[in-house]
Amino acid sequence: MAMTMQRTHEPGLLLTPPPGFVGLPLRADEQDSIEALTGKLAPHAGERAEELPRYVTWFAHLLAEENIRLYGRFAVDVDALDEPVLADLAVAIASLNTTCEDNLAALGSNRDVAVARLRQQYLARQPHADARIIRLAMGPAMVAVTAGEYRLPSDLAQNGRAAVLPRITAEFQIPTPDGAHIVLMTVSTAIEAACQAVLTAAMRVANSIRVTRSQRDAAAATPSA
Repeated sequence: MAMTMQRTHEPGLLLTPPPGFVGLPLRADEQDSIEALTGKLAPHAGERAEELPRYVTWFAHLLAEENIRLYGRFAVDVDALDEPVLADLAVAIASLNTTCEDNLAALGSNRDVAVARLRQQYLARQPHADARIIRLAMGPAMVAVTAGEYRLPSDLAQNGRAAVLPRITAEFQIPTPDGAHIVLMTVSTAIEAACQAVLTAAMRVANSIRVTRSQRDAAAATPSA
């Protein structure tokens, strides 16, 4: 099933989420959905159940302010493991600023050059990443895989002790066909053995991404009565 994500003044995104994907509502008018989600999480929240709706609402609005259109989790089956592995998925869209140092927006007519520049920029920040240029249905893209750590504060850990968790992340950077925006998608997991299965699922999602016109542009193209 395809999922559409759009805001009035920005291009819309159409993609097919992975099977079993559970997303966090990211719009203010989805308060009922937020309450339904927190209702499902409450039995697992212990003493913090009463504060859960406030935290989830704050987190959803924070993500929305960062132009994140989709955020949630899905499970992947791994042959070497007895139980499915959870992975996080986030999708955002951002403008390519024409005043940026490398003037990427000016390369809109040649997305292959733009993607090569994106790869160079990423490797400058993450020299140990496995960053490659790939072809997706929407055109050329850069995908980078990194391995790192996530530090969980003691007040969020179940045993009350700070923990260091491994994190394997795949980041996709996909210029839109008009060269004016870039779609950013990250997929991550804490289980190294699931890396290939998670990356395969991420590739399917990335290959399904399409960009639609903003509601404002669509309205301008529609003749008035």
